[in-house]
Amino acid sequence: MAKLTIIQQNDTHGSLDLHDELFWKDNQPELKKTGGLPRIAKYVKNLKLKTENVLFLDGGDLFHGTLPLVASKGEALLPALHKMELDGWVPGNWDYAYGKEQLSSLANALPFPAVACNVKESSSDSFFLKPYLIKEFNGMKIAIIGLTYPYVDETMPESFAKGLSFSKGVEEARRCVDELKDSVDLIVLLSHMGLPLDVELATQVEGIDIILSGHSHDRIERPITVNGALVVQAGSSASFLGKLEITLKDGKIADYQYELVAIDESFPVDEEMEGIIEEILLPYKKERKNIVGRTESILHRMTLNEAPMDQLITDAYLDSFPECDLAFSHGWRYGTPIRPGDITEYDLHSIIPTNPQMFTLEMSGEQLINALEKNLEMVFSRDPFKQKGGYILRSSGLFMAFKPYNPDGNRIQKLLVGGKEISLTKKYKIAGGGKQLFKNAEARKTYHGVQAIDVIKKFLQQRGTYKAVQEPRIISI
Repeated sequence: MAKLTIIQQNDTHGSLDLHDELFWKDNQPELKKTGGLPRIAKYVKNLKLKTENVLFLDGGDLFHGTLPLVASKGEALLPALHKMELDGWVPGNWDYAYGKEQLSSLANALPFPAVACNVKESSSDSFFLKPYLIKEFNGMKIAIIGLTYPYVDETMPESFAKGLSFSKGVEEARRCVDELKDSVDLIVLLSHMGLPLDVELATQVEGIDIILSGHSHDRIERPITVNGALVVQAGSSASFLGKLEITLKDGKIADYQYELVAIDESFPVDEEMEGIIEEILLPYKKERKNIVGRTESILHRMTLNEAPMDQLITDAYLDSFPECDLAFSHGWRYGTPIRPGDITEYDLHSIIPTNPQMFTLEMSGEQLINALEKNLEMVFSRDPFKQKGGYILRSSGLFMAFKPYNPDGNRIQKLLVGGKEISLTKKYKIAGGGKQLFKNAEARKTYHGVQAIDVIKKFLQQRGTYKAVQEPRIISI
């Protein structure tokens, strides 16, 4: 018998140091200080000192999410990653934010390989990254197959996917498994497809032993068993690690134990990593100290229908463009919570790190309903491979009641704009930000040369203290 410990992190999104994380206590949200790379680095180092055969893997969205990463196109993180003792990584959808060439440059600068079997060069149909890697531990051979987010070209701005082509990865994963199964002891799928897609893929591809899932920010406390595969995911924001200890016998998993480890303040820090993170943050001292407003509410993105963090964004948009009937923002998952109190400029760059340019757009009532139905299908589709969204589109000025289990195109039961029934023929003016939102209507958008963060700063300065509306405006029935 042989033993292997797999440590998983995913969707760190630039959460470099200790920060607030949201947990549920009884029926109320509760914030606790968690996470950061200094504590993760120390945890992994200590584990490797006392445990043989430790495999440490990252599930993507590594290079985007906070100001230091976005301002440097991911390069600020490289000194820290050289000390993290990772063994491999798969890119997430946000890792394509700086374009193909920059992602290639970042991957080549890492001391560990990037893997993805379902992204290719558009011009040659050759693999953009290695499809898999093999690690050896005391005679054990472990194959790690990478699966990146399959819909970068469909759901992200056009620049993300330029020069690349993406696939669902089912056939590619199957071919990799067939190629590897007779020469390795364990097959691990390192994925940034999202939990529903990973579970569905496991039903379609035989021979996978473990799926390390990413993208959907799920805190899996007990492995999901599907078609002989163990599926786990480790939350987000460098707040958690997944620890999977397995015992192998005759090429099969004979036993396993799993723990979702919340990296809280009780965990020691790695002093060298702490110094590296301080250096990364130093150029942003001004933004970290510049208070731009206050909040009475916990600002978070932990709820699917609507969330206070996004309510702040869309309320600010609508306030800045009073001629508009509605404001929308994308249903992002990233962004660590902000506790009641001061909001800094650095916080705003974590709330909306893309800092998109503001636009206005006219839509008929019918076009608006169709866009919202499409979004609901991307969130709730019965086919996991059609679940391409994050959360439901965030909005201000809208009331919507819907049935998530209804067929595609028939979920919305009630839709009000400004408190009045929507009219199919009426034109409605919408405020929003960036190219990811209403991507199919790009040609009809009017951009206004002002960035989202400036709009939110102005709104907070005028408002004084922000308080999110408690009454639900988006309701599943």
